[in-house]
Amino acid sequence: MARNEKVETAAKLALKRVDEFIAGAKLQLPGAASRKACDDLLAKQRASARAASLFLAFYSIVDPAWDCDGVPTGIRGQFGDKILSEQMTQRHITLHDAITAFGENLGWKGNVENARLSSDPRFKVFAAVLREAVAEERVLIADYLAAKFAESRREAKPLPPIGDDVLTFARAKQLLTALLALPTEGHVQQFVIAAMLAVHRRRYSMEVRTHHPHAADKYDETAGDIEEYHEGKLFRAYEVTVRPDWKNRLSAFKAKMDLYKLAKYIIIAGGVNADDELAEPAKLITFLKPTGRDIAVVDIYDVAMVMSAELTAGELRESVNLAYDFLCQEKLCGRTAFQEAYRQVVDKWLDTGG
Repeated sequence: MARNEKVETAAKLALKRVDEFIAGAKLQLPGAASRKACDDLLAKQRASARAASLFLAFYSIVDPAWDCDGVPTGIRGQFGDKILSEQMTQRHITLHDAITAFGENLGWKGNVENARLSSDPRFKVFAAVLREAVAEERVLIADYLAAKFAESRREAKPLPPIGDDVLTFARAKQLLTALLALPTEGHVQQFVIAAMLAVHRRRYSMEVRTHHPHAADKYDETAGDIEEYHEGKLFRAYEVTVRPDWKNRLSAFKAKMDLYKLAKYIIIAGGVNADDELAEPAKLITFLKPTGRDIAVVDIYDVAMVMSAELTAGELRESVNLAYDFLCQEKLCGRTAFQEAYRQVVDKWLDTGG
């Protein structure tokens, strides 16, 4: 029997939307009846049924011809229930209770032609709502479930609720210096700055968004590695880098300023204070003059230290943990080696008393 590629597509689409909601995507609610069916299933059924409902909702989008009654052929295996279950475990989603294969647990063996959701008490109401929903409503139902799964994410925080006497400026400086020195292709560096900005700017009802460290350069769809929004409008953009090649891209930054109508662009880079072309003000003026724009070039270490002086001990702890959360998000990074390196630095700092 030919492989049902729509099964894999549905599983991957579900994970994509979960990742987007983890990263802060906004939800448009489905109708009241749809929400109730989803909420009842999530509240009353076990983990495998909850995970299956997420899959089935997205499958109904991928395969509009599906009758929302028969269990899709190929749901069992590495391209269906296993990939979705395992990937949610890796994302620290708790709503599925770390199961490894929801289809197997539900008894959907090999040939599922005789299985009917309409006669299964675990799915009867949910399947009926899904079957009656128009295409647009199915998308809203799938997103609603994805947001619920994303909301259940629980990641162990590297920095426990330590006292203010531990997170003094001097001790925070020691920790941040060690984190910024990690060789992580700029991931930790960008996320530390983004986290500190996010926590600080929240005081002024400003939203800070960060992106995959390579996204702005690769896809050119964002104003910068980090963006600040005020009342929904882009207010400021940042480039965060530890590589010197940014100096060859001044024209690109100028273009971004013009495209997004930014009065100032901020480049936070490693080694600025030791760069002969950047450290001395007169030379910096000469370097930036060809752009004809107000571009700020600041050493990443200076930014981190000023921010740590401004933030309270509680806000510093939140920033360190938020930066780690960014590392764990598949959409932003998801690289376990970087996560492990980050935790090792924090653990060592804690072991030595800060």
